[in-house]
Amino acid sequence: MRAETPIEVEKILAKIPGGIKTNRNAAALADFSADAYGRSRGTAVACVTPGNAAEVTQVIGWANRHRVPLVPVSSPGGTRRRGDTLPEKASVILDLSRLKRVIHADGRDRIAIIEPGVTFPEFDQYLRSHGLRAQKPLLPRRTKSVLTTFLEREPTTSPCDHWDSSDPLAALDFTFGGGAEFRTGGAGVTGTLEENLKSGIRHMMTMGPIATDYTRVLCGAQGTLGVVKWGSIYCERIPARESAFLIGAQKVETLAGLAQDFLRRRYGGQLFILNNVQCAAAAGLSWQGTDAQKLPPWLLYVNLTAPDYLPEKRMAYQANTLLELAGKHGAIDITATFAAVAQAIAHRQENLPDNYYKDAPLGGHREVFFLTQLDKVQRFLDPGLQAGQAMQVPVGIYIQPMVHGVSCHMEFTLFHRSDYQVKAIEFADRLARDCSGLGGFFSRPYGNWAQMAYAKDPTITTYLKTVKQMFDPNHILNAGKLCF
Repeated sequence: MRAETPIEVEKILAKIPGGIKTNRNAAALADFSADAYGRSRGTAVACVTPGNAAEVTQVIGWANRHRVPLVPVSSPGGTRRRGDTLPEKASVILDLSRLKRVIHADGRDRIAIIEPGVTFPEFDQYLRSHGLRAQKPLLPRRTKSVLTTFLEREPTTSPCDHWDSSDPLAALDFTFGGGAEFRTGGAGVTGTLEENLKSGIRHMMTMGPIATDYTRVLCGAQGTLGVVKWGSIYCERIPARESAFLIGAQKVETLAGLAQDFLRRRYGGQLFILNNVQCAAAAGLSWQGTDAQKLPPWLLYVNLTAPDYLPEKRMAYQANTLLELAGKHGAIDITATFAAVAQAIAHRQENLPDNYYKDAPLGGHREVFFLTQLDKVQRFLDPGLQAGQAMQVPVGIYIQPMVHGVSCHMEFTLFHRSDYQVKAIEFADRLARDCSGLGGFFSRPYGNWAQMAYAKDPTITTYLKTVKQMFDPNHILNAGKLCF
């Protein structure tokens, strides 16, 4: 921030448009200046909290006039975990958590329009009366912003509803870093949002205007190019029936092959692979407990769903197909034996636990995740397990098929006590380098991963810097992140 002394900060803040809340409380600002691991870089010198979309644009205009660095933050509280919202220098926090409207929901088209402060429990509560529920990643934090989750391309647990990397996100309304307002896809039509909704327009398209796709430009940008004020998101209909299954195996490749085979049938519902450590954490068990120790090394979780037409028949043929394919691949149906585990995961996915599931076992965690393919996950296991052995901590592994199983998200979780924080950072960064060297694609490069990811392709880095200059010419948004 150009202003380095308290007096200069006060002078600049005094020029912020009237009515917009500001906060300079030291305790409140400290929450934005360090992450869960105690790491800090720059300082949050103030926090501005707009109350509506117009005020967001006004704050960005003010920041450009006075060259004030802004760090957009959406989640309403909680420890910052991945460093993407840590200021790299003295900055003002742009807190969007007051923008909490679910503007519209349509049960017929299963789409909703929300602001960035809406969390998953709030979203689900609103959607229920429309016969809908949110698509979710695996057990997100209760305070996690829905819009930010999907702008950051967190994978959902329903790969058959995942047709593109931006799903379930559709149209966006946002302000570029330079102050220009813009709407993408189905939102890029004349008239106000209220006028469009009243006339029957539904903001279901991602691409546009014309053939451009600025939604894709914003996805994964970590708030460095623009600030989203509302977005349309595809939801799923609450099924007439659903049933959770657990399939066990001794080797991960057994379940990877089964998952690919099953996904080709295009059945609905949730599907992902866990090792026994991650499964125990997801179910709320201790892996030191008797039941958790009996879990097989690898588990495929499948939650089959059926709509309200012929639900019994649909459930029957899906279940029969799943169990038939499990036998073909040499996997074992363990649903009856571990029914409580399957039911716990299903219940917690629908009713998110108060404590984040990765922190519950030991108090802290460090994660490493990247994209690969289901037939290549085996090559990454040794580095992940070796990191856990070296740290003497349990290692959870989560594999989420994406885009109907064409690719997958692979994630290692190093569960640890709070006094292992420094060691966890060191080992996680080493593991990330090892996995990158083996072909893991870090499409969401947080913190030190960004240097590793962008060093692999200097050409695209040059182009991205040009994009930054176009959309945020004064470099006010989240400066120092990614390759900016």
